[in-house]
Amino acid sequence: MSGGYVAADRAAARYGRGVTERAHLTETRAAYDTVAADYAALVPTKLSELPLDRALLGAFAELARATGGVVADLGCGPGHVTAHLAALGVDAFGVDLSPRMVALARRAYPELRFAVLRPAGGDRGVARGGGPSGHREHLAGAGGGQASGGVPVRA
Repeated sequence: MSGGYVAADRAAARYGRGVTERAHLTETRAAYDTVAADYAALVPTKLSELPLDRALLGAFAELARATGGVVADLGCGPGHVTAHLAALGVDAFGVDLSPRMVALARRAYPELRFAVLRPAGGDRGVARGGGPSGHREHLAGAGGGQASGGVPVRA
């Protein structure tokens, strides 16, 4: 994911276009904020209608429990997959770019942790909010960045 943004930034610099990661993220956040309520109503919140998705999430949950890791549901939207993983015994939390999506997730699943991703410049981001304990979580990987709330996350 991060590589794509870096490539876009390089292309913009090379060809003189005004495309930046920040503009892209701002547009994406605004788009999802605009449709958040409708999206939450249209996206199936009951995975009982999606047997293949349940099977894949079940297999993933089994692996996650076996390793004892914490799972970040990146792009969690209204939180239904985060909630499903938690119900399967996975220590999961959700992160989304859209504050309205995160608000819907928190309202629907108040016992779970959700955070809003906020760009901090470059291809790194900071996610804020959500967790009951107030500890800082560090998200590592392609995008880099940080989140606050919940338990520490190992890379």
